[in-house]
Amino acid sequence: MSLSSLFFSFNGRIGRTSFFLATLFLWTCLFNLLFFIETLAGKVSAVVLVVPFLWCLSAVSVKRYHDMGKTGRNLLLVLIPVIGPVWVFLHLIATKGMRGSNRYGESPNIELINYAAVSFGKEAGIVNDVTQINPVKVKQIVTPTTVEEIKAIVTNSTGPISIGGGHFSMGGQTSSPDSIHIDLRQFNKIIHFSALHKTIRVQSGTRWCDIQRVIDNQHLSIKIMQTYSNFTVGGSLSVNAHGRYVGMGPVILSVRSVTLMKADGELMEVSPSVHPELFYGVVGGYGALGIIIEAELDLAENVRVERDEIKLKSNQYLFFFKENVRHNESAVFHNADIYPPHYTRLRAVTWTKTDHQITEAYRLMPLQKSYPIHRYFYWAFSETHTGKWRREFIIEPILYSKKKVHWRNYEAGYDVAELEPSSRKKSTYVLQEYFVPIDKFDDFVPKMAAVFKKHKVNVINVSVRHALADPGSYLAWAQTEVFAFVVYYKQGTSGKDKEAVGIWTRELIDAVLSSQGTYYLPYQPHATVAQFHHAYPRANELFKLKQKLDPDFRFRNSLWNKYYAPTLA
Repeated sequence: MSLSSLFFSFNGRIGRTSFFLATLFLWTCLFNLLFFIETLAGKVSAVVLVVPFLWCLSAVSVKRYHDMGKTGRNLLLVLIPVIGPVWVFLHLIATKGMRGSNRYGESPNIELINYAAVSFGKEAGIVNDVTQINPVKVKQIVTPTTVEEIKAIVTNSTGPISIGGGHFSMGGQTSSPDSIHIDLRQFNKIIHFSALHKTIRVQSGTRWCDIQRVIDNQHLSIKIMQTYSNFTVGGSLSVNAHGRYVGMGPVILSVRSVTLMKADGELMEVSPSVHPELFYGVVGGYGALGIIIEAELDLAENVRVERDEIKLKSNQYLFFFKENVRHNESAVFHNADIYPPHYTRLRAVTWTKTDHQITEAYRLMPLQKSYPIHRYFYWAFSETHTGKWRREFIIEPILYSKKKVHWRNYEAGYDVAELEPSSRKKSTYVLQEYFVPIDKFDDFVPKMAAVFKKHKVNVINVSVRHALADPGSYLAWAQTEVFAFVVYYKQGTSGKDKEAVGIWTRELIDAVLSSQGTYYLPYQPHATVAQFHHAYPRANELFKLKQKLDPDFRFRNSLWNKYYAPTLA
């Protein structure tokens, strides 16, 4: 916060330390200025200091009340003779502020940068992802903050370019050997926000949690995003991410337009109606056609949501979903967690619109540097003999016994740091994802379970989400209405461990293809070329467009090095 905002603005929040130092500064200035003015012009002239002093003191005091979630009108207590000023000062100096955001803004103590941003390797010029098992040596790492800087990088170089956002894709999709790696996390300005039209335009390095801070005070929410809010908009659009929203689907359904920078540095505005052939190759195109510079997104109303849950046998879920969730206009979020190691039971969780009293003090979920309790439980679920049993029959029944009502923005603001272990040196947590038409749910679950049991995969959770069909992207993973199976598992980091994962992954891809489904591309590229083209039959259309827009194959990553580069031979 700037000094002008600190002393003259009544908006925002400050913590106890800032309040104490600001108050000390104001009183020190007052006494010194009083002495100076009285010496020069007499005591009467010193009255000119009263109004600015009271204004500044009121401004810092009101912001301190805001930090506690209280209105600045509490400052009127100073009018109570003697005890009033003493009480107000002690209250402001001693009371802790609210964690996270409240109606007056974000906490001044929150970690606003990329809390534990995926760091580059200890060796200079190494780009990795969140799993820390895909290090890639690049030629140079650049962190532009303006469009002009990005254009200069593209036009003043001739070699390969790789593009990274939050680096949460888990198979090298943000890097390529000997490339200039453009890290877009500092390219993160809000360009335009219209509460009236429910739209927002942002630079591609903007995180979803940054958008939430801007729109929450206007009672608006992001229409479609993934579960975790730390990802960048550009990264989410590149993989065509999805969340747990009911009656929605891939994020492309909420994208109004995208500004694309091509390999020659030219900027193009693309949308479903303007250059649609490019739009459907950019969103969900994993950087094949160029760099996403800006995106304009649809927003939705921020509403109160209440949690409801039920435990079912897996073979009862499809009927339950169709009867209770699929056409429920009040349902906002839904997922079902299938319990390993048997995969015969699940817990279905639905968040519906409600008018009930909020049970969560914060409007937005605060981001933290670490989550030691979450870390312990993920370790226990994956490493102890009865960990998975305790989760299903002890831990979760306790967690779900409590009523929960909070804002849609809060439920859409999970922090990916919850999943971060103490170390990823010997083992690491990884995601995979598979999609099947909803009527193939009962067909796919036994096949999936058989692969996991055969290879003794250390699965922590399989989360089932629902998505409507993609409107036309070349690499559409939702080619019809589908269930998404998000597999969260633990694997070793050795070469042997990686090979083992590749074996069961290819078997699982064959299983999902046999159920008329597909698999998701932001993860380790273990699929064969044949499996890739079977799952994504329009890939060659994207490849032809890439050859036209990027004839020198400048935009590269592990995905295109494996599946696109051989087509150029």
